[in-house]
Amino acid sequence: MENPELQALPAKYKLLVGIGVAAALQSSTCTVMWSKLARQAGATQAEIAEAILVARLMKMATVNDSAADALAWLDEQGAE
Repeated sequence: MENPELQALPAKYKLLVGIGVAAALQSSTCTVMWSKLARQAGATQAEIAEAILVARLMKMATVNDSAADALAWLDEQGAE
């Protein structure tokens, strides 16, 4: 976070990414920690909530992708 060569994103945005990753990886402790740090860096409650909602959407997308082959196979089997 502090490396001067990696400062293309402001700290607030890095922390919002961290919130989304922690939420998607299902770490409550890290999600709360990153949320507190993001607030200290100037993130609003709405921004933090949106980061969490985006994580939920991304997690849902991976479940859909993971299940796609199984759902296609079921479809090929036809109705019982």
